[in-house]
Amino acid sequence: MIKLSNITKVFQQGNRTIQALNNVSLHVPAGQIYGVIGASGAGKSTLIRCVNLL
Repeated sequence: MIKLSNITKVFQQGNRTIQALNNVSLHVPAGQIYGVIGASGAGKSTLIRCVNLL
């Protein structure tokens, strides 16, 4: 099982603040397979890195 609750990820780029994830929650039950899809720049890779604790 994978469970993320209220994940927020903010990057600082110079004097700009970029909110890559804002209050995202995800629950994947044991034995289930899920895909993460979305537009370029939507935060897919950032979300997966949070799952991997990178």
